[in-house]
Amino acid sequence: MSSKEDVFLEEARLGRRSQVLIDCEEVPNISRLVRRFREYTLVDLAHAVMLTETGILTEERGAKLLEGLLEIYASGEDTFPWLPQSGSFLVQTEHFLGERLGKEIAGRLQTGRSRNDQSAAAERLYLRDLLIVVADGTLRLQDAVLNQAAHHAETLMPGYTHLQHAQPTTFGHHLMRYGAAFERDLTRMLATYGRTNLSSLGGAAMAGTSWPINRKRTAELLGHDGIEFNSSDAGGFARDYIEEVVATLCLLMSNLGRLANDLYVWHSWEFGYVEVADGLAGTSSIMPQKKNPHSLERIKSLSGQAAGWLPGVMACQHSVLSTDLDLTFADDLLTGMGDATSQALRLAAETVATLIVNEDRMAVAADAFWSTTSHLADEIVRRYDQPFRAAHHIVGRFVRDSIAAGRTPAEVRSEDLAAAGRDMADMDIDIPVAELREILDARAFLTSRATEGSVHPDETRAHNTALTEALDGHRAEWGASKDRADDAIAALIARARALSSS
Repeated sequence: MSSKEDVFLEEARLGRRSQVLIDCEEVPNISRLVRRFREYTLVDLAHAVMLTETGILTEERGAKLLEGLLEIYASGEDTFPWLPQSGSFLVQTEHFLGERLGKEIAGRLQTGRSRNDQSAAAERLYLRDLLIVVADGTLRLQDAVLNQAAHHAETLMPGYTHLQHAQPTTFGHHLMRYGAAFERDLTRMLATYGRTNLSSLGGAAMAGTSWPINRKRTAELLGHDGIEFNSSDAGGFARDYIEEVVATLCLLMSNLGRLANDLYVWHSWEFGYVEVADGLAGTSSIMPQKKNPHSLERIKSLSGQAAGWLPGVMACQHSVLSTDLDLTFADDLLTGMGDATSQALRLAAETVATLIVNEDRMAVAADAFWSTTSHLADEIVRRYDQPFRAAHHIVGRFVRDSIAAGRTPAEVRSEDLAAAGRDMADMDIDIPVAELREILDARAFLTSRATEGSVHPDETRAHNTALTEALDGHRAEWGASKDRADDAIAALIARARALSSS
């Protein structure tokens, strides 16, 4: 038996460890270990159960080892006696087990395993469970978006391009474009989950192990869908699944940021289209009239930071050689990304569900500035068999002259349109004024749309129904994924307890 007392693994080969390296490498990693406590402990339990079941460990040694690991699992990260200078969970665990069970048992845990596949396995568990949490938040947000969109399928408002009035739309149709984006996010997450929820255990340092371990059994114990086959890949050297998870989060955060930006602008007095609930707003320390949309500002800020997540992670993983990855030595980036995404989703779901929509203000704005003139151009094409470009020029001149005369779309005159026809195309246009004003009416514009997915309220409702059905399917898929993971972990704990008492 070794009499080595130092908690670091390097002493036998390298001698005493520099305090500078301890301060700058080991200590900063402890907070990451605390956040991954559950995942590391579950990985240890699954590995120890497999070692015992295969006979690599005797039943007696396996029972003692599992007894100690179950004690660690039950202690939780808040009461576990962390070593203040070690950033390695292996060292933390072996030291605890050595104090409780003796080094003869504690030293058996790493049989057939390396810190490489141990850490990769813990990271995969963490990211798998993070995706389940993020998916749940996205499901809740999508439910709020679809409910509001259905309620506002006929709520008239201006559509914008370049932040200028473009064509009339409805608030429901606008929300449905975000519903479509969040539907894609949910689909991406499910595909990412499938590539993340694989077992790394058994990759060892990179070449596998001479011990007759059962990789599929540890995958089953942890609720994985399979194993990452190549031992070097599994050992932690081709971790593109991390980049894929981060990319998925970045896309989701980008969609959240766009939604928050729209609502943020429309929350201003100049627009006055929407208001966040009072409980999601703040005021000024000096200006008592202020109602600042804090929930939207928080989402906007988080989504802005998220734009840098993927480049940061990819830079850490792009080593000169495909060996150890810099991400393992850098500060913990992933935990903050997961926390920020979860917060943004909670805020967005609550904001959308409780949003105050000023329908009258939207409707007045929709009719205010010539947003229906593309429909007038279409009518000239239909009635006078003109090329659309000619009709476009005629209507452009008509709008210019009407604005110069101080007339609004509700005050247009037929003779002005006729004059524009003569000036721009040498043709006579005779549309009665009542009919002309009806053509330019914003609400009539909505019902004139004939294409699938248009702003016609019936199309918005049809899209809403389709995405509601898709949401039900996603909810069932993610519910099943969570149940499989939870059931596997419950079975792992039960199996560990059974073996520990045998």
